[in-house]
This record gives sequence, structure tokens and C-alpha cells, in this order.
Amino acid sequence: MSNVAKYITMEFKKWLNINELNTVGTEDVDSSQIESIYDKAKIAVQLVRLYDATRSDSDTDPQNAKLLKNISTIVPLGTGAWGLYNSGKNRKVIGTNAANKIRFTFGDDVIKSQKINTIPNAVIKQHIPDIPSKELQPSDVISVNVKAIVDKLGDTPKAIAEIASTIVHEATHELEHQIKGKTDESGPLRAEQQFKDWLKRSVATITAKFPNINWSEI
Repeated sequence: MSNVAKYITMEFKKWLNINELNTVGTEDVDSSQIESIYDKAKIAVQLVRLYDATRSDSDTDPQNAKLLKNISTIVPLGTGAWGLYNSGKNRKVIGTNAANKIRFTFGDDVIKSQKINTIPNAVIKQHIPDIPSKELQPSDVISVNVKAIVDKLGDTPKAIAEIASTIVHEATHELEHQIKGKTDESGPLRAEQQFKDWLKRSVATITAKFPNINWSEI
């Protein structure tokens, strides 16, 4: 690798780390990659954020936890399903006290090798019940096949709603993985339906926020 290439790679990693720290533990996610495919994907993320405002901030119940709090980035999915959550892409932002507790219980290698990123928070808390949740913050990635959704539904309110619903679905997979230590389709499908029901109930509120879109078509 040339010196220029190394410099670009280092600068990208710095940007990624700064961006991650700016979004971790909040409902602000980096959705720039899916927005570059479909600019109204930004509205889909904002819809999920509005929905998140109606939910509690539970650390023990995936159906009530903030959907976007653990998600740092939403990336495009090129083939297959409309959405994907891959726990292999997980990362954690770990505080100093939590790191010391993890080293004592799991060994130093689990942090140095980044194996800790693949261990659900639920499993860590089984072994270290007093570990502070705020010092063990997931910074995870979900994928949405924006192109496939827009290809099928067009540039329509239904496409925006479907992108948002897919985000809800995949974020619920992530929450279940972190909170319960496992996930299947039942919880995400239920969460997706609850979100769609909320969308229909909230047409007036959503229209006031995004008046240039005919939300009655969802």
C-alpha cells in the first residue's frame, strides 16, 4: 500500500471513529450511505426517530427499548432480503471501569482480539451483573436493501414507510441479540407491525412534519 493510500485509510478510520462516537447511545445514526441511493431514506430514519420518542429507554425489554440507540450506521444491502442484521459487524464502546471488569472475568485477550464485540450484552451481564450499562454501549450496523424497495414501490410514501419498517425490523433483531442473547423472526415481525400501526394512527402528525408527502397513501 502506498503512503497516500495509507494516509487515506487512516483518515477514513479517524472519520469513522469520530462519527461513531457522535452517534453512539443516541437516536442519531449515520444513514448517509442509504441516502446516497435514495434521498428520502433520510425521512424514513426520521420516522423511526419520531416513533422512538414514544418508547421507553428499557435495557431489559426489546419491545420497549429505543430502536436506534444501539445503531451507529445503516448501510445498503445489495442482494437478497430487504434487510439484514449481522452480529458479526457489531462493535462496542466500553468504558474504563467496564473494561477492567471484563478483563478480570473474561481475560485480556477478549478485548485485545475484539472478541468482546461479538458477545451479547446479556451474556456479559450474566457473568458481571454489576457492570454499568452506560459503559457497555453497542455501536452496531444494520443493512437495508433500499434499491430493491424503491425498485418495487417506486418513489412513493409506501417506499419510505417500507424502508422505515425494515429499519425497525432489523433494529429489533439487534436489540433482542443484545438484551436476550438470541433473536428470531417473531419479535421483529411484531415490532414491525406495531410500527406500521403507529404510522397509520399518526398520519396527521407525520403530515405536519413532512407536508410535501401524501401520507394517506401508506
